[in-house]
Amino acid sequence: MRGPALPMGGSAVRLARAQWAPLAALAVLSLLSALLAVAVPARTAAGYDRAAAAAIGPTADLRVEGQAQGGAAWSAIPSQAALESGTITWQQMLPRSLAEVTGEPEASITTERMAVDGRFAAPRLLYLSWDFGAWQRIRLVAGERAYNPATETGGDIRVMVAKEYADELGYKVGDRIRADGATARITGLYVPADPGDPFWAPRARMLHVVKESLGGDGLQGDAGTALMDPGGYSRVARGGDVQFLFSWRFPIRGGEVDAGAAGAMAGDLDAFRSAVRGHGGIFPCDVVTPLDKRLTAFAGRLHTARSVLGLALGGLVAVTAGVLLLAAGLLGERLRPVLGTMRARGASLRQLAVPACGLTALAVVPPAALGYAAGRLLDLGPPQPASAYAIAALVAAALLISAAMVWRERGGGLGSVADRRDDLVTVRPSPRRLVLDGLLVALAVIGVVLLRRRGAAAGTDPLVAAVPVLLGAALGVVVLRGYPYLLRAAGPVLRRRSGAVAFLGLARASRQNLVGALPLAVLLLAATVAGFTATVDTALRDGQARASWWETGADARVEAGPVDDAALARIRALPGVTGAVPARIITGVSAASNPAPMTVVGVDLDAYRRLAPSVPGIPSGSGVLLSPLAARTVGMGPLTLSRPGMTPINVKPAGRIEHFPGQGEGTAFAVVPYKLVAGEKGFPSQVFVTGDVDARKLRAASGRDVQLRRDVLRNLTRGPMVTVVHETFRDGALIGGVFGLLAVLLVLVVGARARGRTVAQLRALGLSRRQSRGLALVEIAPVLLCAVGAGWVLGLLLPDITGPVVDLRPYTGGFAATAHTPGPAALLGLAGALLLAAAAAVAVDRLFDTRPGTALRTGD
Repeated sequence: MRGPALPMGGSAVRLARAQWAPLAALAVLSLLSALLAVAVPARTAAGYDRAAAAAIGPTADLRVEGQAQGGAAWSAIPSQAALESGTITWQQMLPRSLAEVTGEPEASITTERMAVDGRFAAPRLLYLSWDFGAWQRIRLVAGERAYNPATETGGDIRVMVAKEYADELGYKVGDRIRADGATARITGLYVPADPGDPFWAPRARMLHVVKESLGGDGLQGDAGTALMDPGGYSRVARGGDVQFLFSWRFPIRGGEVDAGAAGAMAGDLDAFRSAVRGHGGIFPCDVVTPLDKRLTAFAGRLHTARSVLGLALGGLVAVTAGVLLLAAGLLGERLRPVLGTMRARGASLRQLAVPACGLTALAVVPPAALGYAAGRLLDLGPPQPASAYAIAALVAAALLISAAMVWRERGGGLGSVADRRDDLVTVRPSPRRLVLDGLLVALAVIGVVLLRRRGAAAGTDPLVAAVPVLLGAALGVVVLRGYPYLLRAAGPVLRRRSGAVAFLGLARASRQNLVGALPLAVLLLAATVAGFTATVDTALRDGQARASWWETGADARVEAGPVDDAALARIRALPGVTGAVPARIITGVSAASNPAPMTVVGVDLDAYRRLAPSVPGIPSGSGVLLSPLAARTVGMGPLTLSRPGMTPINVKPAGRIEHFPGQGEGTAFAVVPYKLVAGEKGFPSQVFVTGDVDARKLRAASGRDVQLRRDVLRNLTRGPMVTVVHETFRDGALIGGVFGLLAVLLVLVVGARARGRTVAQLRALGLSRRQSRGLALVEIAPVLLCAVGAGWVLGLLLPDITGPVVDLRPYTGGFAATAHTPGPAALLGLAGALLLAAAAAVAVDRLFDTRPGTALRTGD
């Protein structure tokens, strides 16, 4: 009876020992792939959550506010119980996403702003507030707590003020403050029991003097809030027509907001606002919160991050899968002689599948499970369901490769192994292969067209991640089709050279089969990922730098009061200052033909352009320039601009200007020559300063606020979401590069022994050790140069190919950022990767160097 046709027991162990190199490589790659499949998405998701918490901020709140006057206020809210009833009502109306992230509600009643009677260095403003949350968080340091008996109907209203506020304005216990017909007497001074309590963040007026604007002319007053009790509220409400602001504040616990919750909050916030407006229990109320803008801005940044990172991570997944499949394919190639022998001895395909698929499963499944467990144990972020699916898909793909190797032996016999040459130069693609290649190219083109039509709305659509892979695969097909022709064209040229190394190296490169050329596809995708991330990263940094110039207008912008020549001279004399150009800012100006207000900016544009040539959007020429809103409002004809306290000026607009630093987007302003308003007195100014300036010294010289461009740039570049993008780009490029090098190293190591025998034969014919090292470099050079060159070019072009999907404006303050050539660091990284691949080829050649005497047999 014929024995078994497949290796069993000890034979299977011997087969595994003989193939330890590809098995070990496949196991290590499975472990790394599974680990990265868990770690990278989890880390990115954690970054999104941190960005969501930072976008919300530690002091964000949700306030239900309503206003009522005098007796109407008292009728609606006559007691603390009525105020707390409103708290319960609003709390019960909160949608689930908002209720889960809001803290304990804080109710308060505050009067309208009242002007304090008297003559002071700056106008004084007073608010009276009944806030029992504040009463519970203060410590009395002088006097006694304010108490207003409910039976009192006249006399002073007893209040408490913060000690710091009293010290700043010179108040003490017993002093009276008269404001808008009411008299408040200070009965006590307090300090916060815990100055670091977040409760005080939105209540700065209760702790110290706060500067508040009194109008558009820049005048500011000293504002503060005095605490009163329920009796004081009753006295004020029933004794006049004072306007009250009723506020139910729900603090947001920003640390508990993640990216998913932020998306749900945006929709629920609109629903809650509608419900509050429609509630008819008391006076009309509305929802006031900074969350609207913050959630909208975060949604834009998150959408862009997912789109851009989806492109990069899609390519990274393809690189990882490509290396894993390459390892599985090389294992199948090493098993091919064994499978052919077994098939010749009568083994069925099912019997062939046991050693082929069994060894592959042994090298893939346990390491993949271990990698998944290790990724979960690292706890880099919330686990993503897609990670498990990706790992399962990679394991199934590796097993399918083994199954395909078995299916290839269906013809049977040793002839399936020994009688065919399938190297790239001689093999001719079958019609089926050509159709598949054409279909792949067509899918890539269709994917690009669809993606560009979807534009920025594509978001997390799987098409975003698929397009780079399709483009890389299509380009890989083109390169693989052209690769043999390049080798053939180089052959006659190298034959004429005196040395044999280049010719022999090219001949060995031409004898590689399709599996041996798979590193070309992997390296191409890895280079595409690296080129894309380097390009977008450079474009993002450049766009943020341009946005900082756009916002600040120079290295520093001084917001000052009236600036005379002496003040300007002090600024120019500061160490590090290389130039300063003043601008006169006059608000509330109107044209004789239209009373709509606008801002006049008087500046010498020629001097300003010389001072800060990097500021984008400043048109050439001089004359009067109008913003789009101003041009629509007053037209482009001759104008007379004036306001009280300003000498009228007659101007003829010469053009339009979209933006000028210091002026808000969409506002009406006119830029006029500085000489037209140089003589105007009493109006604020701006001074644009260049050089390495010190903010403290500049502030001391000007006496006003200073905005530094480097601070604006720091805020743009160090935001949590920007950090996620930069780190993911960096990690993606590094991981892609490492896996690309692993693909090269894998092919080199698996084929090292066969190559060592060939080199030994050449050494017997006179090839030196130095020439054998050069031969190793020449063999790998065609694949490296073709793959890396084509992939790098595709990566550079990918932002332009994908078009509106790569929209970086949410990270540049709305300023458009276009693709740019990568910087020197990226180019050095590319050169370093190529050198490492070359060094790996030389190292493997030395490691598996075989002496001719031990490799050749008699007769060879």
